Formats: sequence, C-alpha cells, structure tokens
Amino acid sequence: MKKPLFKPRQLLVLAHLLAAVFWVVRCLVGCGVMLNYQLQGKMPQTHLDAAELVTESFAPYSSNEWWTPPDDDPAWYLSTDSDPRIYWQGQGYIETVELDAAHRLPPGGVALYYLRPGQTDYTEAQKVYAKVTAPGVYTFDLGGQWVTGLRIDPDSVGGVPTLFTGVTLNPDTPWYLRFLPTAGQLLVLLFAPAFAAGMVCSFFEKKEPKKLST
Repeated sequence: MKKPLFKPRQLLVLAHLLAAVFWVVRCLVGCGVMLNYQLQGKMPQTHLDAAELVTESFAPYSSNEWWTPPDDDPAWYLSTDSDPRIYWQGQGYIETVELDAAHRLPPGGVALYYLRPGQTDYTEAQKVYAKVTAPGVYTFDLGGQWVTGLRIDPDSVGGVPTLFTGVTLNPDTPWYLRFLPTAGQLLVLLFAPAFAAGMVCSFFEKKEPKKLST
C-alpha cells in the first residue's frame, strides 16, 4: 500500500503556511495598487469640511432660527428625517473613509454607499457599515475601490443632533496595519486551512483500498 505524501498533522501545518503566504501576497499586492494610484495622483488623501460636501435632510442648526443647538459650536447639524445624507461628488481610489460626527442621541445605522464608473444610483450591493474607531469617529473600509461618488448616511432614525466636522478620505495609517487581519478574516485564516486539510485527508482515506479478510 502506498503511503500518503503527508501525514494529517503535516498537511495541517502546510495548509496554514500556504494561508499565511497567500495573506502576505494579498497584502503586498494591495500595497502595490495603492502606491500606483498615489504616484499617479489618483488617490485623494484629504479632510473635507462640511462646507465642501453636499447634504440632504441634514442641516446646520444655523439654517433655522427655531432650532436650538446643544451649545454654541457652529458645527451642530440636525437630521430632519430618517434618511439624512452626505455626498462627496468626486472620483478616485478610496480605501478608507472617516466620518467625524459626535451624536447626542443613538444614531442607529451609520453607513456609506459608493458609485463605480458608469453608475448613477446608490444601491445596497455597494454599502459599507461604519466601525467606531474613536469617540466621534466612524471608519468605513472599502477595501480599495475606484469610486465616482460617495454617500454617507450619518444616522437612520432622524432628529439626531450631530456635531459634524467633516469627512476624511484615505486617512494616514501605519503601514503595518495593512497586514493585520480583521476578526472575521482571522477566523477564516485559522479555520479554512484546517477544513481544507481535513477534506484532503478524507479524500485520500476513501481512495485507499480496503484489505480483504481471509
């Protein structure tokens, strides 16, 4: 009987090594793409003030004499219905976006939508939910997309006082963070190789001829 090329434990180690190599290569390719867009000047890295953005159902308190802001800061905004929107009308290679918005009430869902070339309507298929990365800072990870427009929904309930100070496109982040997987990606890197190794072992066990009893 022919012995298998790898023992189960060796196969498991090999599967995890291949997964690690795949992850590093994937990150290096991402770095290369990002640097290419940067060198071409097609990757905007800037902070946009509220005045540089277009808003819908999301207005400054100063726009209505009957509204009373929480304090004297002119950056207080109020969502006037349950579908407030902030638009960036531009194009470029986008990896991450930060929304600087401190809510006085629970905002519900905070989400970003993006357009690809040739598209005119924002859809659920191109939607990214925010992750709170600091007090009053919501981060959207697009994973590297060429976009022709962005729409941010700062809340989904309406009537939320929000200290809105702008949006940052592709904020500066330490290079090594690109190689750190998210919680979901880490789970895949840990369990997918084990599953694949188990499937390979199971396949070769089935192929092994059974001994005939005498």
